Amino acid sequence: MAGHSSKGRSNVKKKYERIQVGKEEKQSNPNRRTIKSIFGFEKEDFLSWTRFRQLMNQPRDPAGLAVWRILFGLFMILDIFQERGMPMIDGLYSDPSLCRFPLFNFLKPLSVDWMYTVYLIMLIGAIGMCIGLFYRLSCILYFVPYWYIFLLDKTKWNNHSYLFGLIAFIMFFLDSNRFWSLDSLWNRSVRNVEVPLWNYAFLKLQVFLVYFIAGLKKLDLDWVQGFSMETLSYSWVFDPFRLLGLSNAQIDFYIVHLCGLCLDLGAGYVLFFDATRPVGAFFVSSFHIMNSQIFYIGMFPYVMLATSSIFFYPDWPKRLLQKLPSRISSLLPSIHPPASSEHCIYAQAVEKVKKQPLKGKDKQSKDILPLKQSTTTYHNMGALCFILFTIIQVFLPYSHFVTQGYNNWTNGLYGYSWDMMVHTWNVQHTKMKFVDRTTGKEGYLSPDYWTEATRWKTHADMVKQYASCVAERLKPHGIEEPALYVDIWLSMNGRFKQRMWDPNIDIVTAEWSPFKPTPWLMPLLADLSDWRTKLAEIENQLDDQVDVTFVADFPGLSLENFVDPHLGKTSLQVLNGDIIVEIPVEKKNISLTVGQSLKLPAGEFHNVHTVSKTPSCYMYVFVNTTKAQMDKSMKDFMKKHNLTWEEETGLQGDLSGLKLNMSDPEVVDIVGHIHRKQQEAETLRNTTTWDRTHLFLSGKFRLMQLSLVKAAKALNHIVLGGESVGALFTSYMEQEEIANSPHTSTIRNEL
Repeated sequence: MAGHSSKGRSNVKKKYERIQVGKEEKQSNPNRRTIKSIFGFEKEDFLSWTRFRQLMNQPRDPAGLAVWRILFGLFMILDIFQERGMPMIDGLYSDPSLCRFPLFNFLKPLSVDWMYTVYLIMLIGAIGMCIGLFYRLSCILYFVPYWYIFLLDKTKWNNHSYLFGLIAFIMFFLDSNRFWSLDSLWNRSVRNVEVPLWNYAFLKLQVFLVYFIAGLKKLDLDWVQGFSMETLSYSWVFDPFRLLGLSNAQIDFYIVHLCGLCLDLGAGYVLFFDATRPVGAFFVSSFHIMNSQIFYIGMFPYVMLATSSIFFYPDWPKRLLQKLPSRISSLLPSIHPPASSEHCIYAQAVEKVKKQPLKGKDKQSKDILPLKQSTTTYHNMGALCFILFTIIQVFLPYSHFVTQGYNNWTNGLYGYSWDMMVHTWNVQHTKMKFVDRTTGKEGYLSPDYWTEATRWKTHADMVKQYASCVAERLKPHGIEEPALYVDIWLSMNGRFKQRMWDPNIDIVTAEWSPFKPTPWLMPLLADLSDWRTKLAEIENQLDDQVDVTFVADFPGLSLENFVDPHLGKTSLQVLNGDIIVEIPVEKKNISLTVGQSLKLPAGEFHNVHTVSKTPSCYMYVFVNTTKAQMDKSMKDFMKKHNLTWEEETGLQGDLSGLKLNMSDPEVVDIVGHIHRKQQEAETLRNTTTWDRTHLFLSGKFRLMQLSLVKAAKALNHIVLGGESVGALFTSYMEQEEIANSPHTSTIRNEL
């Protein structure tokens, strides 16, 4: 018994020793993870401010943060030339008569030369941030101009531009220059020094929210039912799914909508946990690579690809470099363990690495730092700011009950809500009418005359801004007190096309407030959403030569429409409600009800009045007779001369040996069309991957070159008084307008 008891005590002692060793290993390896919540915190760490503060300031290797800094800075350099539009500044800001759409009306663009200077400062900041040169200053030089340009034009807002601005702001507070930076070359205090955990936590939080809230937004019925993105399946990137036997409709529903929803909801989680990270990185990377080929969204897919790296262990770059051959790794900067930092809180005595350069190598010695128990304001602020930032970023996407004036058929301005791709718009018809309240003179304006933007049509705040701007532009042309009425027809997510704004309201004097609902917004006819499936069935039953437009209107209102002369076969058919079709040229009023149709005269106006108590629904069925005749003539010509067309090899047959009547305009058009198709096919067939790559890179280089040349001219004008870039562009455009449109009418003639 005594022996057995001794053996039992020995086992207990060994078990206790294993527990103690495990605790020591956990303390000595801060990267080791156990049970944790989404951001790597033990559950108990949320119960105490002291423990939470200590957790957020735990030391982490700076290598992963440095790689992220380099990649983000590089992508922002490219973004300045692409999506920010540095090469096109003179075209964007040279015309002072154009109407602008800033978030705050007091924000105004500078002159063209100074705008080039702003962009140049932003470029210098992005370069400095990338290479870690005067890091904090570089971050300021980048994100201050970035946010100024961003807030200057709401029509260009999108989620990823907002994300870039947020990350640039976050980067200012991070210690991202502690590794692989030029700052660390002459400042040893920041060379390979540990950074607090919250440096990584901020970035992980932001990326997680982008994915997760985008997934929550996709719980919208339009997305779940597959109506948001209905034509993506036609892209070549979905060819592997077609090989599995999926139809385009199935790809749109199951792959685009349902898999997209699941990926957004789960991406942040699978990237965080060690066990699921490889699988998560594969699917997330595949998703963003596909997006880069489907959409023109600049650097966003590549930035999101880079964000996956911050979920790996902080020292992953060093681990990777250690696997390289010694002859290569010796040429790279030091990859030794980092030194301790005053920005971190240490729970035990730590070894501080002292480095002295010796023949290109690092000579190391170690000192033991005393146990660090006290904390500073820096540690408190890091933890507190993380909490505040989390609250703000969770609140903003759901803050639309506060900013009700920006709510339309969807909530809020497109950008900070993370409602990516949930809504697809199709603008059908835009009409702008002016009335001089003094003289009674009225007329119509081109809705795009004083702007190059299109998104203003779907946002009440921008409609109000544009109407106020146009009213000011009309006054020099004799319209002293203009009233403006807009009639905009559009469809959201495949619904009927309907008007969005009350056409009887003068927008110039209409009430609008950021904090109140817009009274002149017409409601979305959501009750008719179930029609979308039936509309798709009707569309699928039509011939390839036939197009259809589905329209819905409110009781008591009317639609004035014009049938293009090329649409020789156009008819109107009623699907729901009662209407009266007025044809002024024939002086007729025809009443139609459900199931009845009417052929409309081409090249003439007609008015459709809704007379039922409920909204009317009808469809236009039209055939482009000019195009149809051209297609028929093409088929007859090819058949007559024994010619065929193969997609892979092009024209089958000898066109040059045919005796053709080239005095016939129709034959000339057909032969020209065949030659163009043949040239396009040959160009595509003969273009190699290297040619495409070279063309792509040379195009990007030309953008950069053009931007820098124009920026140099702008600086020359500001400093030395040379000719303004804006004046050069205006002169060039005037010459082009005279050469191409010698009879261009003025605004006075249009009025």
